[in-house]
Amino acid sequence: MRTTVDEIKKFAGFIAEKLNNTSSKVCVCLPEKGVSALDAPGKPFYDPEATFTLINELQRLIQTNENQQVKVYPYHINDPEFANALVDSFLEISMKNSKDASPQHSEPNQDLHVDFSKNKSSGYEIISYSPSDFPDARPENLLRTQAIMQQLKDQINKGIPIIGAGAGTGISAKFEEAGGVDLIVVYNSGRFRMAGRGSLAGLLPFADANAVVLEMANEVLPVVKEVPVLAGVCATDPFRRMDYFLKQLESIGFSGVQNFPTVGLFDGNFRQNLEETGMGYGLEVEMIGKAHKLGLLTTPYAFSPDEAVAMAKAGADIIVAHMGLTTSGSIGAKTSVSIEESVVRVQAIADAAHRINPHTIVLCHGGPISGPREAEFILKRTKGVHGFYGASSLERLPVEQAITSTVRQYKSISIE
Repeated sequence: MRTTVDEIKKFAGFIAEKLNNTSSKVCVCLPEKGVSALDAPGKPFYDPEATFTLINELQRLIQTNENQQVKVYPYHINDPEFANALVDSFLEISMKNSKDASPQHSEPNQDLHVDFSKNKSSGYEIISYSPSDFPDARPENLLRTQAIMQQLKDQINKGIPIIGAGAGTGISAKFEEAGGVDLIVVYNSGRFRMAGRGSLAGLLPFADANAVVLEMANEVLPVVKEVPVLAGVCATDPFRRMDYFLKQLESIGFSGVQNFPTVGLFDGNFRQNLEETGMGYGLEVEMIGKAHKLGLLTTPYAFSPDEAVAMAKAGADIIVAHMGLTTSGSIGAKTSVSIEESVVRVQAIADAAHRINPHTIVLCHGGPISGPREAEFILKRTKGVHGFYGASSLERLPVEQAITSTVRQYKSISIE
């Protein structure tokens, strides 16, 4: 039975103490939307704040390691989906670790070896979001974002880079997850890219960018089981009421947002004209701020130190230092900054973000950073940059190379 918040904290402490003293392999599955039939919406003990407190305390107090995990699911304890999650977790801890046994799970990042000791903050950081600071956010959103950020911070503390990926198809998303990716982003250029068109098609008037993302959600969200999936949002869309659109994205299962299509990829007079006519980067900053207040995970692109500052002030959880259109491949850019210049630019963006919020996670993306070796080059020469986000480099280029190579192997067969 639910009592007071203080007593709930004591219950959580009692549970955590028992678990922390066990040597068995344990997976703690926590339902965000309620822990009994009596605290479902409309029932006598329905209290989202109390549920949030219980789950938040358990996440904070239970010590996680390779044998002890804590997973938070966006379900009520009596939902069939939560029952399925329990079964999956039971099977996972009952069998040998499939990721260790299956080599393809590590292939995408096998060449990326980075020492993050220089990037770690002192001490162990506990991520905590207070409901009082997010009056517009649903408690389950805050719990989910807190869990994601804590997992990413734990990974950084272990010296493992954060890897995010764009997905333009369901099969891309499915096997990005199988490869161990940390974040998946769905946006309109992914559809163009996987249709054999250049990624910049996503910036031109060939389709309604936000509508395309809603369509792609039906293809991607059902096949991704655990990795957070974010939506690319065109914040300058004059035909969307952004507050409602963000809630729509939240309701269909997206964990967060990114600002794409973005005017950050435009420069010169055209960019200036966009800014002057009410379609500038400021709308993207505003959108990220609104999403942050809703408790969604926010991972915006920034193209300059000033933009990084603006996004950090808006509450961005992760800032992606964008170096321009990705090079390489059949439809990649032929012109970009050098890899050496990218080191300087990425560092400047990271430094600017950390001046506002030292705990901001920073990733690099685009331009000449088109593969694991290039990402490693950047990460080994920067400080406070925690990983890489790839779109073309994690989706288009691997497909181009694999299909071309496979067809050539078939064509090399002799029938004589």
